[in-house]
Amino acid sequence: MAAETVYDRLVRDAVDLHCHIDVEFSQTLFRKAASEWEWLPVAEDAGMRAVVLKSHLWPTATAIPYIRELYQGPVEVYGSITLNSHVGGLDPFAVEAAAHLGAKAVFMPTWSSRNDAERGGFGKRLGDAFEHFDHQRLGVLSVLDEDERLTDVASEIIRLVAEKDMMLSTGHLSWRESLAIAEEAHRIGFDRVLCGHPLSGSVGAPHDAVREAAKLGAYIEFCWPTISPGRHDPAEVVGLVGEIGAERAVFTSDFFGGSNPSPSALLRMLLGAVYDAGLSEDAVRRAASDNPAALLGLT
Repeated sequence: MAAETVYDRLVRDAVDLHCHIDVEFSQTLFRKAASEWEWLPVAEDAGMRAVVLKSHLWPTATAIPYIRELYQGPVEVYGSITLNSHVGGLDPFAVEAAAHLGAKAVFMPTWSSRNDAERGGFGKRLGDAFEHFDHQRLGVLSVLDEDERLTDVASEIIRLVAEKDMMLSTGHLSWRESLAIAEEAHRIGFDRVLCGHPLSGSVGAPHDAVREAAKLGAYIEFCWPTISPGRHDPAEVVGLVGEIGAERAVFTSDFFGGSNPSPSALLRMLLGAVYDAGLSEDAVRRAASDNPAALLGLT
């Protein structure tokens, strides 16, 4: 057996809050390199602790019991809901129903968000793929009213997520919307908010907004695509983590495309890259293991 390396240790006990489920859109569209029962044993071999399965289209909580039948190993698997328009959008009932189905995470709108539409984000890919996809008919969503204040329904969703013992990701909302959510969560004492990949093209948050969200108690997500070739330099991520503190950072795979080998492989590349760029082993492990576990309420 090969000797353990620091890169092996970085992935051990990792909790990945952002893994897209296979068969998310169709039997052929955006399929993953491997199905859950194929990559979960790989995650087990790497020593990962838990994963959250996400979908842009459907609540994954309904699939979890069946996935657990196919994979009965020690890696914990949790479901979620993304509040896009076709599943109810910004509707507390959708959150409540997901909680009753066992979901541990709620993602604010992704392709349904006004911000995603304005930035030509994931909704554009759906529009190219589906004949009947119509952003205007389905509606674009924001958690801010015309005066740029958090809407009552958004406040109710934050309260409900807290009440149901779940975590809340800001999805593809704008950085201004994410700050409004962080402010409201801070006001009510809810500390399980994750600002979704703020350095991504779908959000594009400035560093000062990231720092402000962290000061309000939100966690900040940095995923593999953020530092994949042609995007941000790992040193930029390391610098920003240094500014907000490792206690506010979360590393995820954002496992999605067919070219992605597995969540554990993506995490190994991400964690190894930021470690090589100067982040300490303790800081990397905190952001990959301890912080995401806290967001899920794992002991």
